[in-house]
Amino acid sequence: MPQLEDITYSREGTIAAVRGYYAFLTSMYLDEAQVIHPPPTGWPSIVEADPGFLRDFGKSDEVIHLLAHLPYLRSVDDSGYPRQADGAPDCELANWQDLFPPLRPMEVTREPDAEGLRIITEGPDLATVAPPHLFALTAGHRENYIMALDTQLGIVHWEEYTCPQRIARGDARMGVDYEPDSDDDVPEGEADWRYSAPAWTVEDFFEVLKDQFKQLHWLPISPWTVRSADYTELHNTKGLTKMLQDIYRQHGWPDLAVYNKAECLKAVQKAVQKAVAENYPDSACYRSR
Repeated sequence: MPQLEDITYSREGTIAAVRGYYAFLTSMYLDEAQVIHPPPTGWPSIVEADPGFLRDFGKSDEVIHLLAHLPYLRSVDDSGYPRQADGAPDCELANWQDLFPPLRPMEVTREPDAEGLRIITEGPDLATVAPPHLFALTAGHRENYIMALDTQLGIVHWEEYTCPQRIARGDARMGVDYEPDSDDDVPEGEADWRYSAPAWTVEDFFEVLKDQFKQLHWLPISPWTVRSADYTELHNTKGLTKMLQDIYRQHGWPDLAVYNKAECLKAVQKAVQKAVAENYPDSACYRSR
């Protein structure tokens, strides 16, 4: 288990880890066109953000610089309709270049203020205690995962209440033992949140996510939608989980040298549509988007 004092933050390493994760997703199910990359100077909406907004947002210069140079998943489909592909089961990863107010073709009254932006990304609990050097990797609905990256410590926390137990209690060798040199420097509310939230180095965190896909605990059912294997079992779709896992393995997953992405996704969507029609004809739970 890595010790906190042995971990260092790297901006380039963080960018590479995020880029590598998206490349992995495109190798399994995601359309490559859904991943967008910043220009060399950074995303204009962040680089040219209103100074007053940045002041109220309260994040460090390093966080802002990192956000300006990360790749993201598109927030709209080809028709311009708001829609983002899942980066984990029912999980919207934050597209920060689209979340910042400037340069977006929307009415000012519809834009979240700095406090609102922190809440929709960090959640109400973390938003009240998060330090300037920590930001959320996720955004969206109230049941979304809360994952937060610390640019000072070089770790990623996954909020206790949203982190699946299989992951929280998984391979302890990869997790970080959060024991700061001195608790006196960490406010009580922040310390309580951190101690309860599992943590990993940035690189290991994204490897943990990849491993959920490799082991087929997380199952893409279309280029847009990912479901947890536990979700399919809970909703009793008569062996759908095993069927989907078998389909992926039959098409070579997780060996990327032989995996046939296009044919696999066709077979997966066909199986899902058949299962829904037979078991939940009026349900939209598994419909491909």
